[in-house]
Amino acid sequence: MQFDAFILIGGRSSRLGTDKAFVELGGHTLAERAVENVRHGMSPQRITMVAGSSTQFALQAISTDVAFVFDLHEGRGPIGGLHAALSYAQTPWIFVLACDYPFVSSELIRLLAGKVGDEFGVVVPEQSDGRMQPLCAFYKVETTRQIVEEIIERPRVPPPMHEIVGLLNPRVVTFEAYEHLNEADEFFVNINTLEDLERARTR
Repeated sequence: MQFDAFILIGGRSSRLGTDKAFVELGGHTLAERAVENVRHGMSPQRITMVAGSSTQFALQAISTDVAFVFDLHEGRGPIGGLHAALSYAQTPWIFVLACDYPFVSSELIRLLAGKVGDEFGVVVPEQSDGRMQPLCAFYKVETTRQIVEEIIERPRVPPPMHEIVGLLNPRVVTFEAYEHLNEADEFFVNINTLEDLERARTR
């Protein structure tokens, strides 16, 4: 299956105190780790970073071999990043990954890719507590774009991502479907604070 991959690096990092995409973990930035995991996962057509603004993100991303684009509607949260990804997509499906999930593995990405089917609008994993992870998911571009463009134009605050996923006839991949993968319990450890980062560095 051919797909474009988009790494979302535009989330606010107020609790971390710095741009989380360029925080180092294991000798690589979170953005670099995400790119490599995607590359090893299933050889996408293109990998593009999606940033929330054109400041430091642009200066750092331009020195890598990965393209970058910016949210077309700043300040709209994750849906703004998804909207930008859909706007620049050149394949029928895209894979979207938030950079602050440094332990999402290439094996999980391959497993999710194998669940893609035309009858679904999104393939999304569910973690062990039953919560979906829409920022590590495959989206059908045509279907998702129609819904997201309508939502992004509204003046009010957009709904949570899991509500948007619910509109897309999702294929939910349960934790039981991938718990056999190495360190599956750690896939969705999120880096939001300095404490999160220190815990991740001691793994």
